[in-house]
Amino acid sequence: MTVLHHIPARTAHLGVVPIKRVLPSRLCRKVGPWVFLDHFGPDRHTAERSRDVRPHPHIGLSTVSYLFEGSIHHRDSLGSDALVRPGEIHWMRAGHGIVHSERAPEDTLGTTVRSHGLQLWCAHPDGAEDQEPAFGSWRDLPALDVDGVRVELLAGTGWGQESPVAVTSPLVYGMVHLRAGQSVALPDHAERCVYPVSGRVGVDGEAADAFEMLVVDPSARRLEAGTDAVVAVLGGDAIGPRHIWWNLVHSDAGYLAEQAERWRQGGFPTIPGDDAEFIPAPDGP
Repeated sequence: MTVLHHIPARTAHLGVVPIKRVLPSRLCRKVGPWVFLDHFGPDRHTAERSRDVRPHPHIGLSTVSYLFEGSIHHRDSLGSDALVRPGEIHWMRAGHGIVHSERAPEDTLGTTVRSHGLQLWCAHPDGAEDQEPAFGSWRDLPALDVDGVRVELLAGTGWGQESPVAVTSPLVYGMVHLRAGQSVALPDHAERCVYPVSGRVGVDGEAADAFEMLVVDPSARRLEAGTDAVVAVLGGDAIGPRHIWWNLVHSDAGYLAEQAERWRQGGFPTIPGDDAEFIPAPDGP
């Protein structure tokens, strides 16, 4: 059997915004270094501050943002100030600690906008969890033709090519656009999964509908489309066990408790120009 797990998205909330959460799951905590996947939208709404994600901390991971529609104003404690737009990759490496916010751009407030995208967390590899924070944006990413199938190589290596995005370990993140009846080879990585953003797909004959991740074993070879489909393909080298609490990821559970207290005591850096409010830490860990 090439499919190890079927993981349906479950409903969660990011502030007032309902989202589809796929990873982590009780069936599978991570795939390669990927420990978290949220799918938001497609959604049509009035842009307002109540939907903003206020300043909050991260450690031990990189946040990876990709939009199909809409825009997000990103700011962080390094002084980064960027507009996240469709088709780009924005990779924020948290390392030993970073704070960021995600807000509606000022010029969209009060207007009707569409929002659709994926937010992923990529855990830093063993021995490098507490590296220096960094932020980068990449446009004009490799657009491949693989057996007649359009593939956007968003990060890492796959299908004989390499993305320019600066990653933290061997991995792949691709967006595959299939027409009904098409198929494409899966890239070679130690651990892999596919997530249909839209459409019905299969791996070596085992099918999944949109919003249902298939985690596959090393023998899996091809991704097939039962209907027109857009599919996120993820994978990479395995990493050791990770604890996740709130927005913090680390191999040491005790360290998470220390970092939670650090946030409560105001020990994280602040965001230039966006330091008037923050998201309080929940109880725990």
